[in-house]
Amino acid sequence: MLVDPVADPFAAEVVAVPTRGVERWVTQRLSTRLGTGEGADGVCANVEFPSPRRLVDEAVAAGSGIDPERDPWALARMVWPLLEVVDQHLHEPWLERLRHHLEPGRGDRSRRLRAVQHLARLYDRYALARPEMLTAWRAEDDRD
Repeated sequence: MLVDPVADPFAAEVVAVPTRGVERWVTQRLSTRLGTGEGADGVCANVEFPSPRRLVDEAVAAGSGIDPERDPWALARMVWPLLEVVDQHLHEPWLERLRHHLEPGRGDRSRRLRAVQHLARLYDRYALARPEMLTAWRAEDDRD
């Protein structure tokens, strides 16, 4: 697909890759096939290599109008509001297991933050794999 140039010479091609190492390998392989001459010129230019996650995030942002830099469901931003909820409601019955896990004497003080980071990662994975579960939870239907 990349052999045929796009109509706009300044528009970058997009190839999603999982790691920088794969990006480097794909770039090297493409440079043996792409170019302006008859044979391989050894040039792979104007090709972007986002991770699949970044590509999906950008597509969702474009479709939803939510700026990915301000997305409240972004993993890094989700930890702090979740930590506030845990702090406010830690003595309620529905957080009994977490409260027991965080008891003094069971580990260092960073255990609370690590536990909430783990919960944020779980929510992030649920949002990708089982969005209907989060929708049900929001409607206070915890059957799943």
